[in-house]
Amino acid sequence: MTRKAYLTIDDSASERTDDLVDYLVSKGVPAVFFCWGENLENNPAAMVRAVKKGFVLANHTNTHQRASEKDVAFTIGEIKQCEFLIERIYKEAGIKKAHKYFRYPHVDRGTGAWLIDYDQSNVVTSGIIMEEIAAGVNLPDKNKPPAAAFDKKQQLQTYLKEEGYSNPFTQVTHPWFWEGEMGQAADSLFTYSNADWMLQPNHIGKWPYKNIEDLKQKARNNPWLNIDNSVNLVLAHDKTPIVDVTIELIDDMLDSGIEFIEV
Repeated sequence: MTRKAYLTIDDSASERTDDLVDYLVSKGVPAVFFCWGENLENNPAAMVRAVKKGFVLANHTNTHQRASEKDVAFTIGEIKQCEFLIERIYKEAGIKKAHKYFRYPHVDRGTGAWLIDYDQSNVVTSGIIMEEIAAGVNLPDKNKPPAAAFDKKQQLQTYLKEEGYSNPFTQVTHPWFWEGEMGQAADSLFTYSNADWMLQPNHIGKWPYKNIEDLKQKARNNPWLNIDNSVNLVLAHDKTPIVDVTIELIDDMLDSGIEFIEV
């Protein structure tokens, strides 16, 4: 059975980014690091090193705010500042950057937990929604956000497209990923979250997956990861307290036969 995946890592840099990068290099695993601007400023050397080792940096805003809780101008400013910092990292690394990729913090695209403009009757037609509901994360709001929220989301999409942001994960094979709004998005979504963040000290025990074995089993049970000849898009995190968790989960996916591929 051939199963492949892109690996994306949110929130870099951390105090242990070097450890994570060294692990990925040792395993021959490529990754896209979606950088949190403030963290990038706190540890720029780690990300310069990551770029020199062949990893790709992408935009995760400057201060990691929810787009649904801020106005359009604020979020655009956040994107601009983070992109400026990423450009600076690439210049310091001496490597030309010819891409613009972006993921929203908390996957809040301006409408909170409503990742896409679906109605409740179709809630399980999207694999991303189905996977997150199964995990107990990003459950749909009880009440649909107001029209202004969806207008905000569209304004931000327009900005991203005009600025040249794009989805580089073009080999993903799941049809639901490409249908409708999701397939046209300028930001980077995902098909599987490893939910490593649930084992951070401030989260542990509060969510459906309470230990490393729960998270490993989550991957084994996920139908999208286990389709023969599939290509998936995996979301993980670069956070100091859980880097060892993240490494162990990636290792388990490798042991299961998943091959990680480059953008």
